[in-house]
Amino acid sequence: MMTKEFLQYAGFSAPVISSLSCLVMLYLYRRRHIQPEEKPLYRLLMAYFGAVGILWVCSMVYVYYPVLYTRINLIYYIGLFWGQVVFYQFIYTLTRRPGERGFSPVHYLVPLVIVGVFAVWSAFVPFDVQLRIVTSRGEIVPGYEAYSRMFTSRLFFRGVWNILYTVLAWWRLLGYRKSVSDYSANTDRSSLTWVTLLLAISLSLVPPSLLSVMFSKQVLISSLLLLIPQIMLVVQHAIVCYNMAVGNFIVIFYPEETEEEIDTEEQQPDENQDELEQKRRKFERYIHKTRPYLNPELKITDLAVSMRTNRCTLSRFINRQFGMNFSQYINQLRLQELKTLRNDPACARLSDEELACMSGFCNFRGYIRVKKMFEQEKKEQEAASRKAAQSHSENKE
Repeated sequence: MMTKEFLQYAGFSAPVISSLSCLVMLYLYRRRHIQPEEKPLYRLLMAYFGAVGILWVCSMVYVYYPVLYTRINLIYYIGLFWGQVVFYQFIYTLTRRPGERGFSPVHYLVPLVIVGVFAVWSAFVPFDVQLRIVTSRGEIVPGYEAYSRMFTSRLFFRGVWNILYTVLAWWRLLGYRKSVSDYSANTDRSSLTWVTLLLAISLSLVPPSLLSVMFSKQVLISSLLLLIPQIMLVVQHAIVCYNMAVGNFIVIFYPEETEEEIDTEEQQPDENQDELEQKRRKFERYIHKTRPYLNPELKITDLAVSMRTNRCTLSRFINRQFGMNFSQYINQLRLQELKTLRNDPACARLSDEELACMSGFCNFRGYIRVKKMFEQEKKEQEAASRKAAQSHSENKE
């Protein structure tokens, strides 16, 4: 039968083992399978897993080797802040749009200043006092009340820091989804649903940190409830590793495009209706002849290169001529292709999964996602039409 002490030790060890295992796996995978533009993502993830591993090693030292922890507590402090910053930089890089500025080093400097102030403060506090705070699990030492509260409030700071950077990551994810719809037609990979799950797990780690305000560290450490965030962290590591290994993401990347080319295209004068109609017919002939939408990984840059145009011009053309973005246009063609295949006697024995893949969808799940999206849009348009008709009728009366 497993004892409480064993479960506590396993709980502290699990994040260390999972983070270091993920670090090794990503390192081996990175050397063989990734594209040049994806390398920063893997470097950041490896740095994140390294930081998490060090952080939880320090947590184990805090519980089992208080003297050593007292000497290295600044490492824990900086890892506590920087781990979350590195994870946010990973999300920032993953969702970065073309032309957007790079990640600001201020995110790293602020924790460094906080820890620096604490380090200077600690230099004037006797080592015995610091050790007493650690061994007592948060006792307020007379004469050092402010320092004691600062020393024991790190879990609270971690919770607040976690909330701040999770909110920032949510904001970036929303902006990315708006931009990627005009870049890639692979809704399954571009949705980044797994990142949403990561952020939800990240928020679930906040309550245990905030509980440190109401309960002593002695109570929290001895409680098996601490196993919940530890298990959730291991689950988070598994989700990240799996989705990065299978490439379940899309980095918006325009390798052959400069800002000068974009500016030149945007400054071109508007064309008359006859020219636009002629271009539309030519574009539709090209699409129906080459059927690029059958490529599940089709991106707007691929289509722009094959048509010898600029992705900005192509995106603007599709938006204006068809009233939808690139992803919607391509996936609409895939739905039409699927309908054609279903009516083809030669495909009568094929399953819906096979027909979806033949139509250009990455998998059946991607087809279901697109189908629901178009059905929802149709319902919203019908509701708006009924509302407009009702309003028009009331105005007549």
